[in-house]
This record gives sequence, structure tokens and C-alpha cells, in this order.
Amino acid sequence: MLRALAITLLFAASVMGCDSSKEGGGSGGDDNGSSGGDRGLPPGAEPCAVRDVQGAMPGVTVSIESSRCVYWRGEPAEFVYTIATDSSVPPIEISASDGCGRCVRPSADPRSFVTYQISGLSAAGDPQQYCLCDTGCCAPDDKATVQVDATTATETIRWSGRQWTGPSDTDNPEDEFFAPGTYDVEVTFDGQEQGSVTAKLAIEIVR
Repeated sequence: MLRALAITLLFAASVMGCDSSKEGGGSGGDDNGSSGGDRGLPPGAEPCAVRDVQGAMPGVTVSIESSRCVYWRGEPAEFVYTIATDSSVPPIEISASDGCGRCVRPSADPRSFVTYQISGLSAAGDPQQYCLCDTGCCAPDDKATVQVDATTATETIRWSGRQWTGPSDTDNPEDEFFAPGTYDVEVTFDGQEQGSVTAKLAIEIVR
């Protein structure tokens, strides 16, 4: 009887060991790469940044930084941009629009003049893009003159890793994940006729 009990306990321990091993093993992610973050950090994943980029707009600099610039396909990412403005920024003239206007009203906050996108060609040569390019039809812009504050303003781009051009008027869903390749995170301060400043941070998507 004792021998039978020992065999039973040994069998139970063996079964539990198999279950534990199965639980600890990773699935490796699905075909869409949605579990990219489960694989740990990809090679070359280090903090990166571009700082104090100047352009044709006086008194404005743009910086972008991230905890790293190499990501697995399907892995979300965050990019922090900073707009620094000083007293030499000229007043910005806003023209009245004939139809749909911008969905962000220009104000003294320099972030109201910022647009961004993540774009480029995949390793296979296919265009990929993520942006808020299509936000639908908003009220027409009125003619105005805006003086931005002399300040430093920061914002975070939280990216799902997918392609998208904006919600439009129909709540467009996001598309497929970016394919492996090298892309630019591009942030632009658009001062209309007074000039603009664009900063680009290179990132890489790997399998």
C-alpha cells in the first residue's frame, strides 16, 4: 500500500511539473506581432533623441526623445516632443478657410501649431504611415493673429505600432502593424507663412 501511495505521489508531481513548464513557456506572439513586447528588448535598443532642432521659424526649437528607437513589430512605443519658444517668435497669421478648418484651434500654446507623423518605406519598399492627418470636417478657421507664449511645452506621442491616418468622420479603425524597416518620427511646428521647424527621429522596426 505504501508503494502504491508513493507511485501515486510521484505521478502527481510529474504532472504538476509538466503544467508548470507549459505555463512558463512563451507563445512567441501571433502572426501580427501583437506580443512583440513579450520577447524582451531587441538588439540595439538604447535611448535616443534629437534636440533643439531649428528651422525657418525664428525663436522655435523642436526636440524628440524616446527610451529607445528599436522596437519589435507590433510593439507600442512612446515619443516625447518638446517645443521651446522665446520672445523672438513673430505673430502668426491665420488665414480664414473656405471649407473645413483645422480641428485644433490656434492659441498661445505652441503645441496648437504642432503636427506629427511616423512614416517611411518598409524594408520591402512599401509605404507605412501613422498620423492624425484626417480628423474629419471641423468648423472653418477664422482669420486671426496669434502670438505664442515664450515657454517650453511637452507632449507625448503614444503609438500602437499600427498604420493609421486618423479617425476622419467615420471613426476609422487602425490598420496593420508597421512592417520591419526604418522610419522617421517627424514633429513639425507649423507657423504658416511665418515659417516652420521640423525635427525627425529615426526608429527601426524589427521582427
